[in-house]
Amino acid sequence: MKKKYAAILCCAAVMLAAGCNNGSDNNGSGTAETDAPAGTEAAAENGESASVQPTGAAAEYEWGNVRIVGGGYTTGIIFNSGEEGLVYAKTDVGGLYRRDKNTPEWKPLTDRFDINDYTYYGIDGVAVDTKSPNKVYALAGMYGNMKAAVLCSDNYGDDWSITPLEFSAGGNEPHRQANRLELDPNDSSTLYLGSRHDGLWVSHDSGASFQKVESFPTIGNGYTEDGYSFGITAIAFDPASSSDGEPCKTIYIGTGDRVMYVTHDAGATWEELAGAPKAYLANHIYVQGDDVYFVFTSTAAPYAPKKGTLRRYNAVSGEWTDITPDSTGHSWGDIEFDPNDPDTVYAVTMGRYASNEDDIIFRSTDRCATWEPIFSGADDTDRLFTLDYSKAPWLDWGRESAVLGWMIGDFEINPFDSNEIMYGTGATIYHSTNLTDWGKQTINFEVCCEGLEETVINDLCAANSDEIRLYSAMWDIDGFTHRDVDTAPSHMNGNGIMTKSQSISCGWNAPEVAARTGEGTKPLSITTDGGETWKDLYRPDGVGGECGTITVNCDGSIIYWTNKSAAGIYYTKDLGETWTKMDKSLASPKMAADCFEPETLYVYTSTGMYITTDLGASFTKVDQYIPDGCTLTASPEKAGDVWLSTPMGGVYLLTDYGKGEMQRKNIQSAKAFAIGAAKDANSPMTLYAIGTNDDRFGVYRSLDSGDTWERINDDMHQFGSIGDSLAADLRTYGQIYFGTNGRGIICARRIATP
Repeated sequence: MKKKYAAILCCAAVMLAAGCNNGSDNNGSGTAETDAPAGTEAAAENGESASVQPTGAAAEYEWGNVRIVGGGYTTGIIFNSGEEGLVYAKTDVGGLYRRDKNTPEWKPLTDRFDINDYTYYGIDGVAVDTKSPNKVYALAGMYGNMKAAVLCSDNYGDDWSITPLEFSAGGNEPHRQANRLELDPNDSSTLYLGSRHDGLWVSHDSGASFQKVESFPTIGNGYTEDGYSFGITAIAFDPASSSDGEPCKTIYIGTGDRVMYVTHDAGATWEELAGAPKAYLANHIYVQGDDVYFVFTSTAAPYAPKKGTLRRYNAVSGEWTDITPDSTGHSWGDIEFDPNDPDTVYAVTMGRYASNEDDIIFRSTDRCATWEPIFSGADDTDRLFTLDYSKAPWLDWGRESAVLGWMIGDFEINPFDSNEIMYGTGATIYHSTNLTDWGKQTINFEVCCEGLEETVINDLCAANSDEIRLYSAMWDIDGFTHRDVDTAPSHMNGNGIMTKSQSISCGWNAPEVAARTGEGTKPLSITTDGGETWKDLYRPDGVGGECGTITVNCDGSIIYWTNKSAAGIYYTKDLGETWTKMDKSLASPKMAADCFEPETLYVYTSTGMYITTDLGASFTKVDQYIPDGCTLTASPEKAGDVWLSTPMGGVYLLTDYGKGEMQRKNIQSAKAFAIGAAKDANSPMTLYAIGTNDDRFGVYRSLDSGDTWERINDDMHQFGSIGDSLAADLRTYGQIYFGTNGRGIICARRIATP
């Protein structure tokens, strides 16, 4: 998944300057530190569980997601063969999840990490302990210029100790479909870690510290792609090479040099694996008795690799066998083995795109001598399966049906049940429980992604409506119109025509009229029926540049648009048929439309604050101090009033069309700001901010028009990079929505009366 990394660094710097909590620090010591949240009542002492109970206003809230059901790249599924029903999912920007055995929903395990530890939402590897199934380890680090750590847990990921690393990881870099952390199956204290730039590392104390394997001959940076190198790409142990309780002597390693290595003395010496192909990166390596299986790809990126191969190496004879099912313009993501039938093997493509289907699953029942695809016929029209995506109906992208997936880099069979498979795609997780019916009857696949929300949000707009609750704009899958935030919508806005939607707005008194901007041939789009249908538009004539931002006036009769190249504001009164540019030149303006006056618009630029009440025929500059970096929110309570929020100085209220004295409210900084339903009929509307107060970054609420603020999130619910978008429900008091950079749209609801 893509992400807004530059903006994150900038915002993190601003918050640090404002005095926010720094979280855990990567000091490069290589020793574990306990992730014990502060600021709430600890439920444990002396090394017990770090889980805590929230206090104050935070005790009123429960935390979940606005339902999209997936939306991002699940890079790996990890079953623990030591405990039935125990399975984890790793993602590239959304952190680590564990599937609940009873519901079954996915439970997020990394939500405690805040923006300073946002890097830990990129998971580059997961290792599980089959002898002590409560233990799980995650290699966490998103990019090569961010810190990394190994997260260690002895209670299924509910709590973590953190082992900082002196090198980076790449949970959202190319080749993230591989798994760079593996536990020795014979010695649970031994973990091998494949770094991307600094060679092979090992821990002999269950992840508490790591040492470089100096005997390993390469750091694996011989092949590069789009500026990335790949280091150690795959690790596999031969459990037959040692006794239980002793480290495995034989270990296979894939490298970014596109050379395979093996040791037969537990890492004391290494040698090239003779006969291995040298034109590929290894996605995965598996040891099955005397045979070692390699999944190779020609290029690292999971989007569209054009070539790959599956090979089997016999460790006794040294013979290599090409077992590739076909070679038609794609690579291979994974190979998997029936735990109860060694002759039955499955393989999945990666980077295959066709008119009706994308990636494809193959099955062999004769140990890879022959293969059968799960669909065939002209243009893949003959399906041997059904696909139930009703839990995420938008997955069809407006086509006749969804497909089995793309970017499939990991394909796993339940070690306790040959019928059950699970695999991640670029947008969801699919699941089947009748795999062994292949060849006898239809295989049934269904979405298995409830609770795992992994989208990157750019903008949110709460609707003043009983029917429509929330509009969203996001990376990769455009955005949605939610009428019920607990149900995934039937379709994306415009069926996902925009690869990235940047901004979205709706009319205060005409919530069914909304407009959005995004990347695409037609970067503007308007709906007049609450997101059911959209009219796609070009920019105003003669204006190039980015997609820009858009604002709908209060009654939906006027839509305003601008971008950095426009040097001003354009408006349309006929749903985009024609555009008119306002006379005043305004550089990179931020806009808010008054909630009562159709032709009143508030504009903020680096040169000051401007107000027009006549559709731009004239502008009045506000003649008083205006803080830097403001975002504007028109007041839903009074015409002529507008709220200003800024990470540089908090929240301000400007009244009476700029003629009233600016009122500064009592919060240090505000990255995002929203106004929601009042507590009761005698109270003002509720204010919310994501920012800093009392030197503490968090999500805040004010019940008295900004005079006092309470933090409503606790230290177990921080959600990484937040603050780019915030909306408050206009019908339900206390309910808010905010965007994240990988954990979807968070929904906070009140569960108790103060």
